[in-house]
Amino acid sequence: MKLKIHNSFLIVTALLLLTSCEVEFSPNAEYVETPVVYCVLDQDDDTSWVRVERCFLEDGNIYSYGSQSELYTYPQGTLQVTFLAYRQGQLVSTDVLTEILRPRNDGDFDNSPLPVFYTVTSLDTTCMYKLEVRHVDNDSLIASTDSIPLILQTETTLINTPTNNQRFRFVNGVCKISWNALEHARRYQPFVRFYYGELGDTLHIDLFCNSVTTLSTEYGLQSFLNSVKAALKDDPNPKEYLQYVDIYLTSCDENLNVYMSSVHSGTNLNQTTDTYTNIRGGVGIFAVRRTHLYKNLLADNSMNPIHTSAPGLYAYLHDLGVGF
Repeated sequence: MKLKIHNSFLIVTALLLLTSCEVEFSPNAEYVETPVVYCVLDQDDDTSWVRVERCFLEDGNIYSYGSQSELYTYPQGTLQVTFLAYRQGQLVSTDVLTEILRPRNDGDFDNSPLPVFYTVTSLDTTCMYKLEVRHVDNDSLIASTDSIPLILQTETTLINTPTNNQRFRFVNGVCKISWNALEHARRYQPFVRFYYGELGDTLHIDLFCNSVTTLSTEYGLQSFLNSVKAALKDDPNPKEYLQYVDIYLTSCDENLNVYMSSVHSGTNLNQTTDTYTNIRGGVGIFAVRRTHLYKNLLADNSMNPIHTSAPGLYAYLHDLGVGF
């Protein structure tokens, strides 16, 4: 009974408060500029890109905003984006990026050219990198990041050759690939570049494995074959099986790992998730990625498609019906 009286008192008090005053307000407060910054550095690329936009909130139909580029982009020439390189805490170089317009594909939303910033880079693995975004007119800083290191190779041989007779081969339906850790890397995703001949040319497709935080993963044979078939199903030309593949390993730092995990974590409509950002003064991500190559790994050399006692990769490819 005591609990019921207490609850009733709270309800009456709330009703009195609600009826005793009237406040008019707009849910859209006065505009505050919030930059949105995306940049992923890769020391194996010769060009680095930065995308800078801004958040907005206005009255009206939110679905119409996507067709008005002036609402979410900064006017050309109003921003300066700079990379700053530090070695042992000391600034050693600055690189002011160039702004250009890049075309976009047609779609339901605005498809006008998108302003982005780029620089031709040769990133120094001994340095830490920061990013700054400033207004040109008054040199005011609107977004920045902490210093982040690049991903470093720590072993001479990064990817360990599969133990299946030193070949890219499936044993009991599985091909296991392992690698040595990269310094500052947190998540890894290997992929196989599968080569084939067609009409006298050498072509390839890339077949991705799931990303992992461990130092090994497995390709399942059926998944591998399904990926090949999906990639080649619209190409009816006869193909020649080539007996080598390249194995690549893409890795990223903890910043990109946490960002990707936060973006893809929410599947429950009643679940609220926070998206990770490391941009000071705004939102977005400044992170590091790297792709390393292990070349010319021999694929299974069992070339007889009717050899059913121990069928090789060619036999499985022949059965896909995509031109082998």
